[in-house]
Amino acid sequence: MDQFNIAFDAYSAFLCLILGGYVLISSDRRDNVNRCFVGICACNLIMAVGDMVAWCFALPLGEVEYALVLIGTFFFYVAPVPLFLFFTGYIVAFISKRHEVTHDYFKLSVVLFAVYLLGCVASLFNGMFFTVDAEHGYMRGRYFLAAQLIPVFLHLRNAAIVVRYRSCLSAKELLGFACYIALPIVAEIMQVLNYGVALMNSFVAIAILLVFLNIQSERKALLEKRERELVEARSDIMLSQIQPHFLYNVLTGIRELCSSDPAEAVVAIGSFSAFLRENMASLTSKSPIPFEKELQHTATYLDLERLRFGERLRVRYDIQSKGFSLPPLSVQALAENAVRHGITVKEDGGEICISTREDEAFYEISIVDDGIGFDPDRDLDPSAHIGIQNVRKRLADISGATLEVRSAPNHGTQVTIRIPRESNKLEGNS
Repeated sequence: MDQFNIAFDAYSAFLCLILGGYVLISSDRRDNVNRCFVGICACNLIMAVGDMVAWCFALPLGEVEYALVLIGTFFFYVAPVPLFLFFTGYIVAFISKRHEVTHDYFKLSVVLFAVYLLGCVASLFNGMFFTVDAEHGYMRGRYFLAAQLIPVFLHLRNAAIVVRYRSCLSAKELLGFACYIALPIVAEIMQVLNYGVALMNSFVAIAILLVFLNIQSERKALLEKRERELVEARSDIMLSQIQPHFLYNVLTGIRELCSSDPAEAVVAIGSFSAFLRENMASLTSKSPIPFEKELQHTATYLDLERLRFGERLRVRYDIQSKGFSLPPLSVQALAENAVRHGITVKEDGGEICISTREDEAFYEISIVDDGIGFDPDRDLDPSAHIGIQNVRKRLADISGATLEVRSAPNHGTQVTIRIPRESNKLEGNS
């Protein structure tokens, strides 16, 4: 039977080590829910190891064996109370994300833990909760049942917290908490009635696994929420690029063309429709698109801007490579920055040049303007900065690409994108 108990305890310790380590490494350590879960795992790990030591040695015990069993038993008795305190913290932190928890559940618990800890320390000398001797090993003390009162009280108190705030929890979450509350109590009753069977740590480990699954479920929901928020933020950014004054100016230009050059007005309306369609399609796009498609969209944008600025906006293309992909609205956003913050600010306007080339390692795109320029360390326009940072992040996330900005006052700006060939889906099509 001792071998079975050792196996149960070893399984419990290993499971808690894996689950606690995983949450500690892969989750947000500042989140109290994760911290408390790691604390729960650590306490049960200590309980399991402490209990396992008591089953490892044959009687009678040598001096070293006696010391190990005494220390292990002490920690086995002490660990349940902080374990339930961590569980209280877990419940409170979990519920606090959805509902304000006004009552302080820790003051009384800390006092009870201090009393219980004193009893455990006293047991090392008077055997009130437990005794260990070389001849018989571990034995329950005469006040063993009294030692169970504080842990059971704290556990039932946790159950009361869950019941009180049950309306904040889903059915699955309630089931997870109920299992964590019920399983240790069932194990405790079985262990008190049938000494010699180490069920407590195994049952607690199973309950911890259920709590872990609950954490993972909540984490998945949080990731899905953040993904939705990211999509909404991307939509806001994309839509913000279609400035009201831009729409007004394009429509005004088309209106003037309707009188002076109806045929050109028809072309402009088609270009404007294509521009809006591509922008809307980009709101839901998560994948890179062919550069040729992005170039066409950028050219459409620049043609529309020329309705307003005429010869003040000059555009030149030097396209030596097309066989690669990149996130949608990357070049267009950078071209828009060049027009709005560089070229059209100058009284006589200027030129924007979009060029591409490739070498063995990279595809390179350059957006160069001879506008007013700026000091990259001091004078970058906030709205331009947001646009550039958004493009830089999307390039890094989707294509593993880099974006470099070079500029100087009165000397224009050059933005260079470098996309690794090895990570590009259209490699070999140039």
